[in-house]
Amino acid sequence: MNYCDYLFSAREEWLDNPVLVDFHDERSFTYRELQGMVQVLGHYLRKIGYRPGEIIATHLYNGAEAVIAHLAIQYAGCVSCLLDPLITAKGLPYYLRDSNAQCLITHLPKDKAEEHIATDIQVIPVTDWHCLYERLPKNNNHEPAHNFKADELAAIFYTSGTTSQPKGVMLCHKNFQAHYCIFDRVFGPYSAQDRLLCFVPFSHGYGSKSIFIPCLKSGAAVVMMRSFHPFKVVEAIEKYRITHLFGVPSHYQQLLRKAELLPSLKKLKAAFSAAALLKPETAREWYEKVGFYLDEGYGLIETCTGVAFRVGALPRRAGHIGTYPADLVHIEILDDQDRVLTGEERGEIAIRGDSVMLGYLNKEEETRRVLRKGWFRSGDMGYKTADDHIIMTGRIKDVINVAGIKVAPFEIEAIINEHPAVVESAVIGVDDETYGEVVRGFVKLKPAAQVDERDLKKYLQDRLINFQIPKEIVFIDDFPRNTMGKIDKNALRHGLI
Repeated sequence: MNYCDYLFSAREEWLDNPVLVDFHDERSFTYRELQGMVQVLGHYLRKIGYRPGEIIATHLYNGAEAVIAHLAIQYAGCVSCLLDPLITAKGLPYYLRDSNAQCLITHLPKDKAEEHIATDIQVIPVTDWHCLYERLPKNNNHEPAHNFKADELAAIFYTSGTTSQPKGVMLCHKNFQAHYCIFDRVFGPYSAQDRLLCFVPFSHGYGSKSIFIPCLKSGAAVVMMRSFHPFKVVEAIEKYRITHLFGVPSHYQQLLRKAELLPSLKKLKAAFSAAALLKPETAREWYEKVGFYLDEGYGLIETCTGVAFRVGALPRRAGHIGTYPADLVHIEILDDQDRVLTGEERGEIAIRGDSVMLGYLNKEEETRRVLRKGWFRSGDMGYKTADDHIIMTGRIKDVINVAGIKVAPFEIEAIINEHPAVVESAVIGVDDETYGEVVRGFVKLKPAAQVDERDLKKYLQDRLINFQIPKEIVFIDDFPRNTMGKIDKNALRHGLI
């Protein structure tokens, strides 16, 4: 088994069809061309010494190189560790140490990356990776793609926790195949004429699993866009005859605000929202203005993305995330004692099946906490209706959801607390019309400290990803605390300071 099997099993009649388009520079690759590039670059990785099971990290913006690097790493039998390209040079060492990566393929200049990471990690700038294929010999004597065992580690994706450092989610090919079977059952295969637009991060799993795998299996093509912009989306729809759109709720809210974009949006076959809860008002407005339903999916990277879906219907109420193919994935609502709840009782959404991760890398205790008695405990609260639809009612975890990207308060607080003028800090999520939630920080300064909000945000710009930087920083004299002496974040949320 190999992720590349999805590419190399392409039918003969698809081989000269486009499979990958880079919107940024308009490069286009057919199935045949992409197969050749992956073989050559996968062979190169083997030739320079990388062996099956070794970790190669990618730190690349959406584009052709991000896709090709991931495929070549898989071809060689190495483990892909897909890092968010917005992680700063100073932030990279944690991920590289934690994953034990031997190589980093990055969009950063080589000297800037090497300034912060260990000398024993090879750095390949994307500019070099881009040119490698032209320099390497082309022949048909390459060894075949590595044959992964079904439960052998194949990829690592990092996700944020609330009271710990980011965790590496370990996925295997059994997970990939299970996800494809679920997605295919719910949506059916694309056609070879379909064009999928990917502006959600390829590094977050949404792009590399939910979009790209079904694309390869159907002979369709994906257009990679570096980031979301409403007018660029419409440009891509018109130029490449996009048929399927994928985004998070804030993307669709922004598209709906521009009446001049509607004629192009109506040319789509389908649109899909995931990674954050879709407001019923947004779903209804899309249906009324664009003319077809905005489908929605629920899942986590720990479940190799989507497991429950609402397709071809408006949400029944806020938090309605649809149902699931019960023969492929099992979802129940559990209480604290791991008992199944019924009759619309509220509890924790739990998932069981082949799409559930192997565990968290190097974090056995946290793995045991969320993988219990065969169930993955999602940290999300909800209940089941009589016809097995899932209604999500909130989150147990204190993760902030910024436009579908999970942000951990712990990570931000740790960086703020490093500032020499700061005594202590706390971070919460607050509702935002555009992004669903944004970050708000509360900071206690040392006596006589001369630091204002602008100073602190400037300090954070070089240490955090842009969506982690608090939109607002509130300076307070003392924090409200609970009986255990911990900061009372509920009091902060309700303005009790």
